[in-house]
Amino acid sequence: MKNILIAVAAFLITATAFAQESESLEETDNQKRLNQFNEVKKHEVSLDVVAAIAGLGINPRYEYVLGRYSGVGVDLNIGILDDDDSFDYYETFSITPYYRQYFFSKEDYGAKGFYAEGFAKVFTFEDSYFEGGDGFGPGRNVTDSYTEAALGVGIGWKWVSDSGFLIDIGFGLGRNLGLASDPQGYDLPEVTGRGGVNFGWRF
Repeated sequence: MKNILIAVAAFLITATAFAQESESLEETDNQKRLNQFNEVKKHEVSLDVVAAIAGLGINPRYEYVLGRYSGVGVDLNIGILDDDDSFDYYETFSITPYYRQYFFSKEDYGAKGFYAEGFAKVFTFEDSYFEGGDGFGPGRNVTDSYTEAALGVGIGWKWVSDSGFLIDIGFGLGRNLGLASDPQGYDLPEVTGRGGVNFGWRF
């Protein structure tokens, strides 16, 4: 009888410990929503609304969410200004792949909040200037085109709603690699900027 009681007690203790362990491994409601959201919604598309409204260019972005704390993506920029003299150098096209690391992203849905990124940018730009007009001729406007590449870093903040709507505000600075050279011997920009206010959707 004593052996039976000991066996029953051991069984109850083991069963209780197993139940407690199973309960501790169960996901909370927030964790379940987070995992479900991240499994389904890993893609983001957005547009820089400031550049579009100001008429500077069309700047769409795609980002793939790797997990709660990271993502990779690519920006395109298609310049739409036409013979604008207010810019010394006008970017006509760029493609910018990047990697982001998110911080303080423990709340639901992850891959949002403050982030830092590293990027590589390949872009073309134009420089327009007036040539001649020194008394021997009427002169003419000349536009030179260049291709350059840069490496840089940036920071920003992203908000993502439960439905997937997002706002992304960020900026960065890159160092040009010196691939472009001016035929007239003028110094070309050594740095390039990156940034904007993107509205979009995670799906």
